[in-house]
Amino acid sequence: MDIKRLLAERLGVDPGTALRERYELILRADPSLARVQDRASGAKAPARPPRQLPRAASVLVGRAEELVRLRSLLSPWDGGPPQAVVAITGAPGAGKSALAVRAAHASSSAFPDGQLYVNLQGATPGGERLKPIDVLGRLLRALGLPGGAVPSEEDEAAAVLRDRLEGRRTLILLDDAAGPEQVRALLGLPSGNAVLITSRESHAETDDCVQLVLGRLLRSEAVTVLAKLVGAERIAADPAAADRLAHLCDLLPLSLRLAAARLAERPDWTARDLGTRLEDRRRTLHELESGRRAVRSSLELSYEGLAHGGELDRLAARTMCHLGVLHVASLTPELVSALLREPVDAAERALGRLARAHLLEISGPGRYRLHDLVRLFTIELADARLLPEARKDALMSALGFYGATARHASTVLDPHRVQLPWPAVPQRPLALTSADEARDWLEEELPDVVATAAQAMQSEDDDVARLGAYVGFSLMWQLTRGAHRHEQRDLNSQALAVGERTGDQEILSLAHGQFAHALVNLGRETEALLHQRAELELRRALRDRFGEMRALGNLGVVLLKLERYAEAREGAEAQRAIAREIGSEVGERHSLLIRVVACRELGDLTAAMSLLGEVLALAQAAGDRYHESEGLALLSELCLDRGDPRTAKSYLERGLRLAREIGYRVSECESLAMLARVHRLLNEPARALAYAREALAARQRSADENLSRLAEDELRVIETAFPELIATREVPPRAALTG
Repeated sequence: MDIKRLLAERLGVDPGTALRERYELILRADPSLARVQDRASGAKAPARPPRQLPRAASVLVGRAEELVRLRSLLSPWDGGPPQAVVAITGAPGAGKSALAVRAAHASSSAFPDGQLYVNLQGATPGGERLKPIDVLGRLLRALGLPGGAVPSEEDEAAAVLRDRLEGRRTLILLDDAAGPEQVRALLGLPSGNAVLITSRESHAETDDCVQLVLGRLLRSEAVTVLAKLVGAERIAADPAAADRLAHLCDLLPLSLRLAAARLAERPDWTARDLGTRLEDRRRTLHELESGRRAVRSSLELSYEGLAHGGELDRLAARTMCHLGVLHVASLTPELVSALLREPVDAAERALGRLARAHLLEISGPGRYRLHDLVRLFTIELADARLLPEARKDALMSALGFYGATARHASTVLDPHRVQLPWPAVPQRPLALTSADEARDWLEEELPDVVATAAQAMQSEDDDVARLGAYVGFSLMWQLTRGAHRHEQRDLNSQALAVGERTGDQEILSLAHGQFAHALVNLGRETEALLHQRAELELRRALRDRFGEMRALGNLGVVLLKLERYAEAREGAEAQRAIAREIGSEVGERHSLLIRVVACRELGDLTAAMSLLGEVLALAQAAGDRYHESEGLALLSELCLDRGDPRTAKSYLERGLRLAREIGYRVSECESLAMLARVHRLLNEPARALAYAREALAARQRSADENLSRLAEDELRVIETAFPELIATREVPPRAALTG
């Protein structure tokens, strides 16, 4: 070395300890040399590495999986460099900051050169979000740069930050970011450093970023939060009430903490008392307030941020207001398009923006859902921000879309079923071109269409209530196919009230008939008869021959259930006469099916078989799979009456295929139960048992108690007749039966 030689030649000494140590540091490119250079240039180095993390929350229940994931990213088990950027995102009140602070503390040993913290105030009540240059200034000063030396330009300050962090291992926690733009200048740091971000907004598109989306707590975790904050004995005193309270808080940490604070403020309240108050959804958000903290104010900040943003943000804010008009569990772009009266692609962009802001979540392809508390907030928004006329227009548009599409889907699925009357609306139905598309839409949307119709019929506005009744009527065939008896009863009970209140004879007539249909399938035939006769009288008063014909057919169904077979046959003959008069082929086929059952029960099997041949020929010629399926089931029963189970089996198998094609759950379950009976009579117990169990499974999908009894009765007979089979569980695979 030159220095060692010069010292020896000129002074006769060797290098001292300090010089040798400095030489070793130079060889290793030790980061401490940068701090020495800073002092030489006038920069003030901190006395020790900064330790700015807030204290970790004393109560952090759950999130174990998320915490392990964060530690593996920030402090990899193999000792490698940390992930450059990690973002914790999620809905307001999900506990993002608490988790981030806990993860930062847990990983602090991996960052010996410091842990920095800045609250960006992206959603802080009463605060203005920090500008990137202000954040850079705070970080540089924390790293020892004198205030006067901090550049005033954002790009220059970011370059200085990168320079100062070269060769260091530092963690920077940026809490409550408004979005990716607020932190973009703070990223791209040298390897070995990490940035941990919390934000309500998605950071999925941020470069070199791993995003962890924080959802709701598990039920057990939510109850544990309440127990820790309120006291275990108080919560354990009524576990069911504690569980209900946790769900009313939407399983979100902020809501749970506020509920716990309310209980702490009112020691005389039990968990059930507070739960009762929260169940009144008009006051839920009011109850979840304590001091300056509130769920409502947290959501308001998210909304205001959108309302004062760019064009897409403003559309998303407007969408939030309109979502409060409609009380449904799930959303689609097509529905929101109707609500907003905007193109579908605009509605899709607005929903995507709200999803990125974690104000709603994606529940499936093209489907979204609101958290319960966010839904309540949107209802408040709609009341506060939309004029009554605008709320009515939005609801009427949604009703028009739902009703038009339900009718169209039912027609696509089965074009031979006659739809009930429908008022002219400007909304166009969703373009559904195949039976599978129609079936999927009806099954997926049914709960929301039912909820919307029920909501509308509760309205004091007659126009809204009437359209709600017609939306309920548009579901007639889907409710029938799926055996949704209780929904059919409740909707048409409401429709009756609407018809009586408004004096609308058309609605009153339709509601009587549909209510009767639901009652007869619920085993309340005597009540059903009164309503069915009321429909028939109204149709005759309205001089509606088609309506009269249909009412006669439905009356025949009720009379069959009441075992008044001669009257049923007489009414069916009158129905057929009108059907021929007005040219209704479907009415004629229906009248023949009623007469087949009546003749069979009256003991005239020859007449029943002759009529059945006629109706099957008509149904097959028309391509009416529903009536053909019904006819095949009756034909199989007649075969069984004649002691011919093998022929009955072939008819039942054909009928089962048809029932499944059109999604007719009632016929599917009945066919399966009868196939179980047929195989029992053919002494094929294993297949009989398998069909009986499959019938039970089909019944569970339809929720029809009568179908349950049919399947269970046959299962009991099989188990009694073949106990050795049950013991050995000798059942063929399901595929062997349905293939």
